[in-house]
Amino acid sequence: MSLTPIFSPGFKPASDLAVIVACDANYLPYASVPALAMAAAGYPHDILIGGPEPVELPEVLMQAGIGHVAARDEALLDALPLDARRSLATYMELFLGNALRGHYRRILVIDADILYERGDLSQLLASDMLGHAVAAVRDNRQWRTPNRKVQEFSKLGEPAHPYFNAGVVMIDTEGFATQDMPARAASFARKHLAGLGRDQALMNGILKGDWAEMSPLWNWQFTSASAHLTAMADPCLIHFIGTRKPWLSISQGIVPMRMREAFSRIISQHFPDAPQVKAASSRHWPDVNDLRSTLFRQWRAAGPMLRYLNRFPDQYAMVDPRA
Repeated sequence: MSLTPIFSPGFKPASDLAVIVACDANYLPYASVPALAMAAAGYPHDILIGGPEPVELPEVLMQAGIGHVAARDEALLDALPLDARRSLATYMELFLGNALRGHYRRILVIDADILYERGDLSQLLASDMLGHAVAAVRDNRQWRTPNRKVQEFSKLGEPAHPYFNAGVVMIDTEGFATQDMPARAASFARKHLAGLGRDQALMNGILKGDWAEMSPLWNWQFTSASAHLTAMADPCLIHFIGTRKPWLSISQGIVPMRMREAFSRIISQHFPDAPQVKAASSRHWPDVNDLRSTLFRQWRAAGPMLRYLNRFPDQYAMVDPRA
């Protein structure tokens, strides 16, 4: 059963491709940063904020042509575990993949803790998905060790499968419906999801490697272990996984100043009532032992990491993760 999405007043889809930054009202200030950066890039796909409830957008977003879409699957809600850190917005790729069939041919759903740096997302959205309904980037636990068996599959008694990070997920909406993803997700959630994880465990649990693998440049999972390779890789979307979000003081000395300032500028100008990014323009150095540790880890992983990056002939080409 498809859902009826609620678009913000005055917004009408202008393309059959859309990028949607998933968040609830609490994360709107942070979601606005990648949304505005993507709008400024000028590519022809639609850009929206997506959440489980309608949200009134500030004028700066509407002037940039950004809309809001609300969707939620009431029949699935009782099967979805939530906690203090994760609201229903965690499951937006699942809700939107179901609700936006007939409105968009392809959607790219991204988390709010992402910075857009470069790249033609319209070209990515039009890329060959190799017959899959879902495309994503491998989780960083499998970047250097692609055959590593992640904890979720161990708990399920499954063999090792390719495992993706759910911070950036592309969905072919017709394929999503044809392969009955919503019903499969509901069944899996009720049987297995409690104690296993959230949207990432859910999507990987039902797909088991049946997805198209995108270049990590579209979901560069920023950690202390990948920080020093970031400038060389020139990623398109930088995903601040873990606790070191660019708007938090704990990120000082790890997240580069320009990335913290990107959030600081938008939040200070357009969300003055939100918590502000402190000392974004002040240089902070990492602890010497932390720096030595991260440099050593990146030196040790140089060979496997370059083999992983070289799997992709260009940033728009997808590969079969099981190959």
